[in-house]
Amino acid sequence: MRRSDEGDGEAKMEDGLYPLRKVPMANPEQGPIGDVSVPLNTGDVREFKKEMGRLLEDPIGEAERLDQFLGPNIYTWVELQSILGILFTMEEREMIRHSGMRVWDRECQGPDQGDQKWPMQDPGWNNQNERHRQNRSDLRWMIIQGIQEAVPKGQNIRKALSEHQGKDEPLADWLERLRKALQLYSGVDPDTAAGQVLLKTQFVAKAWRHIRKKLEKVENWQDRGLQELLREAQKVLVRRDEERQKTNPQILMSAVKETQTAMNTEKC
Repeated sequence: MRRSDEGDGEAKMEDGLYPLRKVPMANPEQGPIGDVSVPLNTGDVREFKKEMGRLLEDPIGEAERLDQFLGPNIYTWVELQSILGILFTMEEREMIRHSGMRVWDRECQGPDQGDQKWPMQDPGWNNQNERHRQNRSDLRWMIIQGIQEAVPKGQNIRKALSEHQGKDEPLADWLERLRKALQLYSGVDPDTAAGQVLLKTQFVAKAWRHIRKKLEKVENWQDRGLQELLREAQKVLVRRDEERQKTNPQILMSAVKETQTAMNTEKC
């Protein structure tokens, strides 16, 4: 098995996941309970992703399903980051991390702060070190808690997410209207990690239907930047305008012919 950390701390497992599971040991000299490596193929995680649903729609349900999927196993920092990388977009992972750290600082008393319990780089926690093992367990807990509380719970969040783009509404106006709705009804800052995820998701999901269909066909659109999605949406509007320009002269010519025919009929 090979592990690597690339870029901004996102961990990638090149072969598979090998979490540890506590099981009774056959040899008494090894102690009554020991840790056994249990292979978990990354394909299993991708298959599980199909059952996860969407973070914005059901964060509590997603947390419960992931908790059950992870089971009682002990995962390394790299393995947990790899699982998160498969299941969530970059913005969603940032939301979950900040939420998890906030929950830790709020509910857990201890010398370590949330950013220490959930480091950006692999801390190299050793399974033979009891404190390190506890850190792994704490990180797993923070992930589940972070998912549960990642989505803001504003009283009017549903109203903020009920906006739809008008058929002829300019993209800039549509985006600005979404930003204002998030701030006004949910209290979410569109420039935060949570705000960016909400803004981008709603921009696609509630766009005019031709734009929405186009954007949803963009591969891994959830991982694309908002500016890139705006460019793709603009292409749809450009094509629509071109079609209108082609159609309008045809309609005009048809109307002229009908008028001429009617006039000729009256003369007869």
